[in-house]
Amino acid sequence: MGYTDQQRVLGGFLREEGNDRIIPGTDIRVVKEMFHSKNGLTIPASPRLPGLFRDFFPTVDASEVNNNFSYNVFLPAKPEKGFIILLHGLNERTWDKYVLWALRLASDTRKPVILFPIANHMNRSPRTWFDRHAMMPAVAARMLSEPGAKLTTFANVALSTRLSISPHLFFLSGYQAVNDIISLTEEIKSGRHPSIGSEGSPDIFAYSIGVMLAQVLMLSREKPLPPESKLFFFCGGSALNKMNGTSKLIMDSKAFDRLISYYIDEIDEKQKQGGDWLTKIVDETAVGEGYYAMSSAARLKKVFGDPFRDLDGRVKAVTVSSDRVIPPAGIKEAMLGADIDTWLPEYPCTHENPFPLFTTGYAGAVDSAFDRLFTSASAFLA
Repeated sequence: MGYTDQQRVLGGFLREEGNDRIIPGTDIRVVKEMFHSKNGLTIPASPRLPGLFRDFFPTVDASEVNNNFSYNVFLPAKPEKGFIILLHGLNERTWDKYVLWALRLASDTRKPVILFPIANHMNRSPRTWFDRHAMMPAVAARMLSEPGAKLTTFANVALSTRLSISPHLFFLSGYQAVNDIISLTEEIKSGRHPSIGSEGSPDIFAYSIGVMLAQVLMLSREKPLPPESKLFFFCGGSALNKMNGTSKLIMDSKAFDRLISYYIDEIDEKQKQGGDWLTKIVDETAVGEGYYAMSSAARLKKVFGDPFRDLDGRVKAVTVSSDRVIPPAGIKEAMLGADIDTWLPEYPCTHENPFPLFTTGYAGAVDSAFDRLFTSASAFLA
């Protein structure tokens, strides 16, 4: 059975009840583990908000969901040493497309694969943020307040509103997520994890904005990843200012414009004026420094030189020529000297949906591309 047929059968597997289940037709168990994040930051309060938008900002319930959550581990019957952390894209709220990704990596490498959610994404965010019925009034309100915004949808209105009003939340989510990943790897390596052994190294399969998290981990002067860790990047790797986040599934145009203005122009002006709480984090933490560097290729060069060159085979990146959200040119500029392959897909696809489901015509091409990618990734990470 190829990818297309398997995805139709297994895509909703993680929505079903149960904490310890076998994926049908395989020897891969999926278990849920709990995580408590102590890595969130206390930040200045957001400005006064219109009623419809208040629920998009920190509340007691939202903070509870973000800081105490479960994550799924795909466990082969006789696992090899080490483990793989799979990192997802920006503004994603469901794991459906990643079930087969994790299954393929676990089956082929025989290593445990962890689906770990970025802060305020996936099951670390309120379910209403991706509910069409609940979000449509907010869409109407945003279109009135931001009449020039393009591609405002029920799927992106929560993130668009959050970033337009408080663009620092982009950094804070990433900061918390990177530190959560460091905490997770330390838990495993110390022998305290209930499902994964302490032997072997952590590897990463990262997609889209998840690649930036992985890059920040690599750039950190505190070296949370051991030198034997390997990282496979898919459709990601450019600096922030070379991305185009305007998308029906990610954020609208006004939100992306605000994001770029804040991180490319305003943050340097704040530093020139003596700084604030955000520039203090950037200046005084290894994670902050990494995110600052990855905001533009020029900053990356200034702070770290060409950090992805001559990595002794630790990093491999694959992108597709048609990607408009994180274009190949930006990836090549930021990752100068790295092992990067640019593929030309033989079917219509987008950054947000690299393996679409077709009933006829292109299904075979999609199946072949999926198999090619995960054969390559599994061989690299095994």
